[in-house]
Amino acid sequence: MMVSLQEDWAREPVLAALLHALVNRVDTLPFDARSRDLIFPLNAMTWPDFFTIDHPGERAFIWQILGKLVQQPGFTLKLDERRSARDLDIWERRPKIVITQESEHFLREVTGRHPSVEAIWLKQWKRAVGIRFGEGTLAARLVARPITILKRTPEEVLDRFETLAALIESNLMLHEVASRQFWGLSKILNGQQEAIALLLEREVCPFPDKPVQLIVQALTADSGAPILFVENAATFESLASGRLDEARGFVLVYASGYKASARRIRMSGGSSIYFAPRVFESNPALPQAFLVWLYSADTARPVYFWGDLDYAGLDILKELRVVFPEARAWQPGYDKLLELLVAGESHAPDEARKSGQMDPGQAGCIYADEVLLPALRRYGRFVDQESL
Repeated sequence: MMVSLQEDWAREPVLAALLHALVNRVDTLPFDARSRDLIFPLNAMTWPDFFTIDHPGERAFIWQILGKLVQQPGFTLKLDERRSARDLDIWERRPKIVITQESEHFLREVTGRHPSVEAIWLKQWKRAVGIRFGEGTLAARLVARPITILKRTPEEVLDRFETLAALIESNLMLHEVASRQFWGLSKILNGQQEAIALLLEREVCPFPDKPVQLIVQALTADSGAPILFVENAATFESLASGRLDEARGFVLVYASGYKASARRIRMSGGSSIYFAPRVFESNPALPQAFLVWLYSADTARPVYFWGDLDYAGLDILKELRVVFPEARAWQPGYDKLLELLVAGESHAPDEARKSGQMDPGQAGCIYADEVLLPALRRYGRFVDQESL
């Protein structure tokens, strides 16, 4: 029966569309993650290829082949059995296909849609975690956020994970621990601090993140001058060299991308500060004043942010305001980028691999929320700050 169905399906794109739609549903939420069978209603929204057929004879032919499909193990066809529906065509009786995990092998064979290497590995990971850690909080965390190393078996990865306890007294940072334990992969434990704390039965992960590195330049001798965070290194260097007059009178701070918004930036040991030589030459008291401000809860000192005129840049501002609630978009810089946007000197998101950027909604800064974000939505284009 499978052979005849494959032959019929190969000739019938309408059936092919349905089978691929079923596989899509399985891929969206695998059977292992489901608490019940998959129910797939057959209607104009889920199976438009069939319901746009006008000729009743052609519909009947397709439905005859569908009847073979639902005879396969793991498939059931459910219909509206009310008396009022019995005189309707069968496809009008609110049909739905119910499939169980038993159907998956058949669906993948007939469509050629086999699980990816990663999907297979993650399935093995879930099983290995359950065997090793049961069904507690740690297991749930590891299943939700796997330590994915496809070149290693889940058992090998979990072996290395369990031996983290041996490094508690090492005074190593998280990236150093990860690199030593996981075959030189220094970033593999990013986001795993909660799982590590649960494993080691600690309140918090004992391995600190590496400090956020800040480069500080001053275009003023005023030790209490306003702070200007700059997103990109090239623009920071440009401002530091004095190429933009509006930046004079500011203390400039560079931290790549989102790093400036890291929560640990205002904690002692959570950031490393590197002052440019000119800072000491202009005012020896300025570095100490900067450190006092940074590692305090001071919100009185004006703080500004200038980055790319795109959704990611304004999302950085949004995140920065969690750590520095007084932070605002730097209008002198953004006004210039806005002029370029209006003049058409801009780029579409997909021209700069920015298609995945999400609108942050509200950044919490009046100028950003009422001027910059509406302009981005209206034009649908971006401008990098290096354009100036």
